[in-house]
Amino acid sequence: MQKDVVAEVLRHPKYQELVRRRTRVSMGFFGLTLLIYAGFILTMAYLPEVFAQPLGPTWTMSVGLFVGLLVACSAVILIALYTYFSNKVFDPLLEAIMRDVQ
Repeated sequence: MQKDVVAEVLRHPKYQELVRRRTRVSMGFFGLTLLIYAGFILTMAYLPEVFAQPLGPTWTMSVGLFVGLLVACSAVILIALYTYFSNKVFDPLLEAIMRDVQ
């Protein structure tokens, strides 16, 4: 008789831990990303004069352009952090689950 691998994985306690940790981390990254983007969009919608100002008296770059660059850089940094966290925490848990099931 063939093993039902999916059912075994779903019942495995380490899988429950993996789902819980991955959900918590994903929601944290989602909340942070939402805060960054919503803050940018809401500032642009309700306080456009803030984004129109130059960074300094002799600068030609506006606050809006600089903040937009920071938003883009934050996305790259958050993606890199999630990838690092996934490789260091989630992948070993998944490998342990697969070893136990097989």
